Order: sequence, then structure tokens, then C-alpha cells
Amino acid sequence: MNITELRYLVAIMKWGSVSAAAKQLYAAQPNVSKALKNLEEEYHLRIFERSSTGMIPTEQGRHFIEQAARILEEVDRLDQGVQEEQKRCTELRVMIPHATYASYAAVDLLEQAAGVEQLRIHIREGGSMEALDFVLRRGYHLALLRYAIEDADHYNYYCTRRGLKMEPIMDFEYYLLTNQDGPLASREIHDLSELNQYVEILHDDFQLPGEDGGDGIRWHVNDRRRVHVYERCSQFSILQRIPTAYMWASPMPRRALDQFHLVLKKCPAQHQKMRDVMVYPDKSALRPEERAFIELLHKEAAQTVK
Repeated sequence: MNITELRYLVAIMKWGSVSAAAKQLYAAQPNVSKALKNLEEEYHLRIFERSSTGMIPTEQGRHFIEQAARILEEVDRLDQGVQEEQKRCTELRVMIPHATYASYAAVDLLEQAAGVEQLRIHIREGGSMEALDFVLRRGYHLALLRYAIEDADHYNYYCTRRGLKMEPIMDFEYYLLTNQDGPLASREIHDLSELNQYVEILHDDFQLPGEDGGDGIRWHVNDRRRVHVYERCSQFSILQRIPTAYMWASPMPRRALDQFHLVLKKCPAQHQKMRDVMVYPDKSALRPEERAFIELLHKEAAQTVK
């Protein structure tokens, strides 16, 4: 027995026939007939007598249908209660990389939810393996992974084995992010060693591939002039105030570049291809606000400057 079968049963009682019930419920008539047959076989009773004038409930069938109707009323009240609670409360736990467009998507969601009675929002930044740990063990439901495309098979295998759905968001190459009026804004870098005379800003909370001791050396890191900064706004402020500073960055929204007077430049000497992928448990339904966040993420990704 399931809720759909009970709805079919009550509809047959209300409309007098299988065909009429199917029409009213926009269901296939064979499905309605099968549901009735399943219930009669499961409970070993005849619910309806078939006649030329329609379906006539037996005495036992009438009692069964009355009980089914009461169960459906409770289910409908439960559904209504859940919907009302969801309207009063916005709940989101998400891990994201250091990606400005992802931060903007989070702000877009908060703007939409600002009038909600209860907000329970957790937005945490970190690397891909840490993000997976938060989804698998620490109660988070969404994680935006960022990894080199050459590592895609590893992440696909890892997520599939652990029952996680993967939803691609964006493929990209890293760009040089620097001051619009700085020397790098008008210079084309053909050899990464040319950057050693400038100041590189790096995220300080995780090891970039290419640093001494790092796994999988993939791109150049300035080993002479570097500044490690954890917080994104401070990074942008440094780039804004120091024209000779730069950092490697993923595509960014135009409004972020304009706000901090920055520019993204394609660097012919850097060919690392990256991928951002949203992951979440494959078997559980997304809450409306979780789906809304993913849609906003797609929107912001589409509007980034490349």
C-alpha cells in the first residue's frame, strides 16, 4: 500500500468508475486499475463490486475507503504543515571554494530570504576534500568542489562510491587578477618567471599545487615575493591599493571587478584547466532553498567575466 494507491481508491469511490477516476486525476487508467487490484490482493478483500452502472463498494470496502480518506486527510495536513514551515524558515548548509561568483550566489539567496521568519544559514569556504567531509560526516547537504579536470576521474569515482550526485557548474582556466591601472593589466605574460618581479597574493588556508612539498606540481608560484591572505576582501583591497600585486583567480562577476577596480587577464603561460561541480546526496530531495542556491550559482557562473 502507498499513498498514491489510496488516492486512486478514494477517487474511484467519488467518481464511480476507474476510467472517471483516472480522468479526474490525470492518471493512466491501467495504473488506477492496478492500484485497486494491489489493495484487494494485499488485504484479501473485495473493495468494489463491478456492475454495468459503475463501481459499487462492498460493506468492507466502504469501511476501508473511509479509513483511507482519513489517512489522506492526515497526510495532506502534514504536507501543508511542512510547506508552511518551509515558508517560515530558510535553511542552508553549503561548502564553497574561494570563488567570488559562489559568494555572490550566497548573497543573492540571502537577499531573497531576508524577510523569512527564521534563517539558519551556514556558508563555509574550504578545499574539495574538506568539503566532501562536511557533506558526508558533518551535516552539510551541499558542497561546491573545485578540482583540476585531469583529476575528474578520481572525484567521479569517489562521489559515486559514496552516493553523491554531481552537477557541473563551470569549467575554466585561471586568470591573472590585478589592478586595472597596474603594469600587468597591459602586459602579456609568456613565461611565468616574468611574474617574479611582482607581488603574488595567495590564499593562506590551503596549499596550492606547485608550492614546495605540494602534491601534483601544476602551476608556477612566485617563490620570491608572496603575501598569504585568508580573507577575500583583504585580497581585493591589496590588489586595489598595490598596482604591482596579482593573484590567480577563477572567472569573476563584472560588478566585483568594477567595485575593486580590478581586471582579469588571460595568461598564455598558464594552461591549468579547472572544474567546479556541485555535489549533494543522490537519494535525498533538495530543499527549495538548496535548489534555489544551485540555480543562482548557475546564473552567476554564466555572468562571470572570462
